Amino acid sequence: MLYLLEKNGMLTSLPNDSDEVEVQVGSLKTNINLNKLMKIKSNIDNKTNIPKNKNAVINKSRTISPEINVIGLNVEEALQVIDKYLDDAKLSKLETIRIVHGKGTGKLRTGIHNFLKNRKDIKAFRIGTYGEGEMGVTVVTLKK
Repeated sequence: MLYLLEKNGMLTSLPNDSDEVEVQVGSLKTNINLNKLMKIKSNIDNKTNIPKNKNAVINKSRTISPEINVIGLNVEEALQVIDKYLDDAKLSKLETIRIVHGKGTGKLRTGIHNFLKNRKDIKAFRIGTYGEGEMGVTVVTLKK
């Protein structure tokens, strides 16, 4: 594990001629000089790729919200955030979640719906009803 921008990341390449390596922090990949990185002790078992501290997964399920707000993000940014959120929601065994995208032009809603159509872990999704946020919210039911 490496420490980058006050975040833990994974080294994904060997150093090039300029002593730069590719580092992945969440869904972000970037090239950075080796002298800008700090090696830290990993919390992941390299053989199983599972956190050594199983409480980390348990704590996630206690703190995850059944709603995510992506208002103000462009479609690409929102899909990255939603992809990670859906994985966390599934780990937390949430059955229904809400994606707040706003009404706006509808471009963000359309992009999110197209993304959800292709996910195998989605049972169904629909526009919110009166009192749920209507056209500004998508309600998603996850498969168990």
